[in-house]
Amino acid sequence: MRCKFLSQRGYAVVSADKLASNRIPTAMPSGQNSPYVPVSTPRSADVVLYLDLDGVVHHEKVLWHPRKGIYMSPYEAAGHYLFEWVPLLESLLDPYPKVALVLSSTWCIRPGYSATLKRLPASLSARFIGGTYHGRVHGVDPWNLSMFRTTPRGVQVQEDTLRRKPRQWIALDDDLEGWPDSCRQNLVACDGTTGLSNPHVQRELREKLHSCFVALSAKPA
Repeated sequence: MRCKFLSQRGYAVVSADKLASNRIPTAMPSGQNSPYVPVSTPRSADVVLYLDLDGVVHHEKVLWHPRKGIYMSPYEAAGHYLFEWVPLLESLLDPYPKVALVLSSTWCIRPGYSATLKRLPASLSARFIGGTYHGRVHGVDPWNLSMFRTTPRGVQVQEDTLRRKPRQWIALDDDLEGWPDSCRQNLVACDGTTGLSNPHVQRELREKLHSCFVALSAKPA
């Protein structure tokens, strides 16, 4: 799920996609032929879980305000709070200490990769090896940022897997549009209002994690 943004007066809610579209350059800079190309080689692992946040570890109705920062909508998600379902993720990953995490979320941009990790428990933050967009890796070129924001989530993840080359990977996300057919088998789809609190999602993630390690341990033919 992509964050929404409140104006400074607190009245209008504007989607991140809309803000991004207003900043897209009209022409690609000379010599640039691939979106958000990293300037260094990203870290990798045998098994990577691409983790979205909004609609996965908490309710999808998340807002941003220039003074308050990111917070849960008190009207559309009453009774919910940020990172509400993180303990469930910790429990699901506990049997698999070698699973690495990659941040696959608009949180990569705001508040940013490092700031996001500081808000997570150490049991999760220690697993992170990067994000699908990271200023230190991809640079701060405005074209790269605009291309990332307007690229479907599934393509963002696919591009990252091609760079990191994990042996096995899973994506946990509620942004379900535009996923390449070749990647859909790796996707654990969430409903943005229930995320990881849904027992069916928990079961599917547990099964896919198990399958990843079975595949790793299988002897080559």
